[in-house]
Amino acid sequence: MQTLIQVLVSGILVGGLYGVISSGLSLSFGISKIANFAHADFITIGMFLSLVSITALGSWGLLLIPVVSLVVGLLGVLVYTLLLRRSHTNAATEDEAHLPQIVITAAVGIFIQSVLLALFTSTDRSISTLLDGTWSVFNVSVSKAQSVAFLVALASFGILSFVVNKTEFGRGLRAIVDDGEAAVMVGVNRARSLSVSMGIGIGLAGLAGGLLATYQTINPTSGFNYLALAFVVIVLGGLGSIKGAFIAGIGVGIVQQATGTYIALDVQNQAIWILFLVVLLLRPNGLFGKRVVV
Repeated sequence: MQTLIQVLVSGILVGGLYGVISSGLSLSFGISKIANFAHADFITIGMFLSLVSITALGSWGLLLIPVVSLVVGLLGVLVYTLLLRRSHTNAATEDEAHLPQIVITAAVGIFIQSVLLALFTSTDRSISTLLDGTWSVFNVSVSKAQSVAFLVALASFGILSFVVNKTEFGRGLRAIVDDGEAAVMVGVNRARSLSVSMGIGIGLAGLAGGLLATYQTINPTSGFNYLALAFVVIVLGGLGSIKGAFIAGIGVGIVQQATGTYIALDVQNQAIWILFLVVLLLRPNGLFGKRVVV
């Protein structure tokens, strides 16, 4: 029983960040229909910005992680405005826009990795803060850094859900998803909504990167490990469902920890893919996805 509780706690803590990463990707994909293959590299930018701030300021640099998220989000808006917006306006259909968007975002990801490699080399780095170590709660070992990261992840999910579901801006986003042309006709600024949603989604990637940097090693390709995982999570949760992405992220975290504890670390990823296939067979639209009737 003790081991099971440890697995559940560890899985939930890890899965919370998976949920944030995937919620950001789900938001930008759900609104703009852009499959952002550079999403993971914005996670890496968040990692290195946190590395720089904490190296310079010590544990006080942890307070700058929200600023890191904002900076990365602004980079996301810039990338969308300069590189991706034309793919929407010039394409006759959304399907026609997918290929150039994939090429552009993949190229952006390669560029980010190249810049980080030139600045920081390929050496693995780590950060030491006051969040190092663990707490013991009812004989369950809980990582301090992962606990704080989960609380921040939960808060960011709550704020995002409020913005999307309870604000005028969020209603505009949902209107674009339901019927983009009708949304524009009733006064929704589609271009602004797309760029801001892209910025928020990428900003969440930066936030996750800043939090991940507090307890794992960092190199210019660290974020890439989360790209396939994020796409799996948003499909499991349901394309475009922020709630689904967050809950599925926690589920994936628990499955990972359980597999590593009870079977072997080497088969953690295989277990995720098996879960992915089972859910697709039983619920092709994901756990919280809407069924589309053609």
